[in-house]
Amino acid sequence: MTLSLPWITSLFFIAIRLGTVLLFTPIQAIRQLPIPTRLIVTFTFSLLMVNYAPQQSISNNSAILISSLAELSNGLILATSLYAAFAVFQIAGQLIDNEIGLNSLAVFNPGEHHQESFSSQFLSMLAVLFFFSMDGHLWLFKGLAYSFTIIPPGSLVLFAGFTPVIKQFGFTFAFAFTIASPIIVALLAVDLCGAVITRNMPQINTYFLIIPIKILLGLLLLVLMLNYMSPLANTVFERCFHSWQEFMS
Repeated sequence: MTLSLPWITSLFFIAIRLGTVLLFTPIQAIRQLPIPTRLIVTFTFSLLMVNYAPQQSISNNSAILISSLAELSNGLILATSLYAAFAVFQIAGQLIDNEIGLNSLAVFNPGEHHQESFSSQFLSMLAVLFFFSMDGHLWLFKGLAYSFTIIPPGSLVLFAGFTPVIKQFGFTFAFAFTIASPIIVALLAVDLCGAVITRNMPQINTYFLIIPIKILLGLLLLVLMLNYMSPLANTVFERCFHSWQEFMS
């Protein structure tokens, strides 16, 4: 390892891309780490990757600034795709809580630093569990290392345009509705039964009868769906890393 100017410049650009992804990552296990710890992790992985990435010498200050902004953009694009994958479970939880009636039962999310609905928090925690169980953290760093061979440090990824970003967010909403649709359909059937009861027996206040049934049925269906959640989560994260490949193709 020689401390030449191209080597130091490449290390700086690699650290910017890695640091941006780790700083804006939606993975709570990483976001809850202190900032100095994440900086140490970023610097360590940058040292491991710098010898395998193309090196270039940039002596102009304006060129260094432009390349730094390019690396910041690259990191934000990769982090956005990762955000879209985890947003699948947050949106699905919000759809479920809207139908169950648990919108007011919000809990504090320490990773996002805001109030989040019960099902969204629950599904987000499961998403992190599934992510590490499928070795997603290894795929994350492999994808980052692969990005430096396709996109040299200091270059901007504009090969595929914004089409993969749009496709990724379209996939996010479609897959979130796929996860929540069984519970939504079942609870709509409960609402339909309540409407029939109200129509035939208007003296009965079905509101206080339907709400507990919807909560119990919704939570029961959510628990029963856990057996089928793992392959769905694998598909979501595989689609995320596939979008990374589309960005760099």
